[in-house]
Amino acid sequence: MQCHLLIPALFPPTAMTRENDPLHGVKVSALQTLLARGNCSKSPANDVESWLCEIFGVARQQDYPVAPFCVMADGIEAGNAYWLRADPIHLAVERDQLILTEGSTFSLSQAESVNLIATLNQHFSADGLHFCASHPLRWYLRLDRPPAISTQPIYKVAGHNIHSHLPHGPEELRWRSLINEVQMLLFEHPVNIAREKRGEAPINSVWPWGGGTLPTVSNRPFDQVWANDVLASGLAMSSKLSHQALPAHAGDWLAQARSGNHLLVLDSLRPATCYGTPHIWRERLEQMEQQWFAPLERALRKGEIELILHAPSSHGTLSFTITRSSLLKLWRRQWPLIHYRPGDAET
Repeated sequence: MQCHLLIPALFPPTAMTRENDPLHGVKVSALQTLLARGNCSKSPANDVESWLCEIFGVARQQDYPVAPFCVMADGIEAGNAYWLRADPIHLAVERDQLILTEGSTFSLSQAESVNLIATLNQHFSADGLHFCASHPLRWYLRLDRPPAISTQPIYKVAGHNIHSHLPHGPEELRWRSLINEVQMLLFEHPVNIAREKRGEAPINSVWPWGGGTLPTVSNRPFDQVWANDVLASGLAMSSKLSHQALPAHAGDWLAQARSGNHLLVLDSLRPATCYGTPHIWRERLEQMEQQWFAPLERALRKGEIELILHAPSSHGTLSFTITRSSLLKLWRRQWPLIHYRPGDAET
């Protein structure tokens, strides 16, 4: 049984100081053993979305077409329309910057989501734009024709100033103006006034990204997908693969999994990387060590699985292939995690 672990933000970017670098001093013995004994290769994909699309054979349009697959996974009919993710966000003013925070940092009820979307649709319906959502933190924008823009995935922008990440292309001025209109519409919206009175962050904008039309997917790179990630679920559905939510623990997965080629998406490190909270990143990695890496290392030693670990970063994706026999290569030194960070490896 082959197990592919896709782990975004396993190697976060270099921090300004050693104290703020999540990788500095972290010790996760099982993971370090797996990396040391594995054979490493590198591919160009520089984030989870591009890696998933490429492994499923989905070509880039203006963007990688993330939105239509997410639409499908959320139970909305994609049809032939052009879709964008238009996720609800909070923009915080810091000096002369607008810093984006996404849905992992706040809660939003279904009623609030419906109310805000109704206001947007009332305003933009004459422009041929239609907002919709079946999940309060995942909004979509349906268009009659493809816009002449390219966009940045929300996790590349989260925690940063939006200025250099805004939509780019021949129609960029129209889309930047649209984002400004959304901000003005939501600024004094009753939902946001109530949220602020409760001490909650107002939903004062949306972030358009991942646009495209739904392509045909013929690649079946796995037999089963285990993920809470909506894109991974949508790609599995489109290619008619079995897919389930990610279990809480490797033991639960091993008890359920059958022979074949499995993809598991472990994505809990991402938000802590975006917002510069190294202590939270380390806590979550230590949880992964106990819940996933240590049990999978034991299963590997017993010959129950083969393991391939994929770690996307801004410098490309590192893939480590580990077999039962490779664990016997005791002469391979167990390096600190910082040694493996692409573009910043220690020697």
